[in-house]
Amino acid sequence: MKAIVFHGPHDVRLDTVADARLADSRGAVVRITRTSICGSDLHFVHGTVPGIPGTVIGHEAIGVVEEVGADVRRFKKGDRVIVPGVVGCGDCDPCRRGYPVGCERFASKVYGVTPDLPGAQAEAMPVPNADVNLCATPADLTDEQALFLTDILPTGYFGAENARIRPGDTVVVIGCGPVGLFAIMAARLFGPAAVLAVDRVDYRLAKAAALGATPIDYGTADVTTAVLEATGGRGADAIIEAVGSAATVKLAFDLVRIGGTVSAVGVLLQQDFPFPMGTAFMKDLTFRIGLVNVPRYIPPLLALVRSGRIDPTALISHRLPLADGERAYELFEGRRDGCLKVALTP
Repeated sequence: MKAIVFHGPHDVRLDTVADARLADSRGAVVRITRTSICGSDLHFVHGTVPGIPGTVIGHEAIGVVEEVGADVRRFKKGDRVIVPGVVGCGDCDPCRRGYPVGCERFASKVYGVTPDLPGAQAEAMPVPNADVNLCATPADLTDEQALFLTDILPTGYFGAENARIRPGDTVVVIGCGPVGLFAIMAARLFGPAAVLAVDRVDYRLAKAAALGATPIDYGTADVTTAVLEATGGRGADAIIEAVGSAATVKLAFDLVRIGGTVSAVGVLLQQDFPFPMGTAFMKDLTFRIGLVNVPRYIPPLLALVRSGRIDPTALISHRLPLADGERAYELFEGRRDGCLKVALTP
């Protein structure tokens, strides 16, 4: 079958790989009908997170069940399914409590990170423990409406929820890539008075404005001054950091008011990060960070999508066949042609 394979930094290729097959009697094989590239995939491409050559990458996919093991009870061949990007064994205590990101048996909690858990940017993928690692796709949702429930929409919502937004608050979202844009969508559900969006890419700021946020161009404006002016000198009640760099995390601490909350969902794996303890202490602030527990958020987000409160397809800027996967990475990585999210069809 065809799949996008990581070969090294700045080297992803469409390759022919072995067909997906059942791992055991509890697994399933899912034929992919839509997949996408996530910003976290670029950490491997850029070399900021070590990748393993030969890995089929990606963790955002929906599809149709092609085969199930003898012990699978909830799904059968032909079922349309959402494949959450995080995966658990289904048996350990965290998994039984519905918390696969805390799985005690799977070293990798995300598809497409190691060769033994192949990713979603392929014609098909194996899913272990299908009864706990698949979700049914409602018949009234299109593939594109369901696609981002696999990771990035839950991540944005998780960021907004962790920010403890209350009605009347001022929220700042740092980074208007797809995670930040979904965080803007989610933040507005909590009733803030204003959402300010910080980025330096024109078309991302334009999309943030279209979603109801007030854009601040990091490249031309003094962000701290702009936020202080917008909040009467207090600072923002809540900050959602959606970039994942030391500089933007520091900026979040600078922008938050005394007693406010900083919610970090950008991927920053720097072990020796200089946490601004003094600022946190003197501002009496709350800092929240973590890997989103995707399955927990799928039911409420499904309801919001079906009701029209959230439209995930608004972020799809390009629709390409999987065969054009290498070009899709070039567009996404290079922020070319207004690229936000690419829906890939095998």
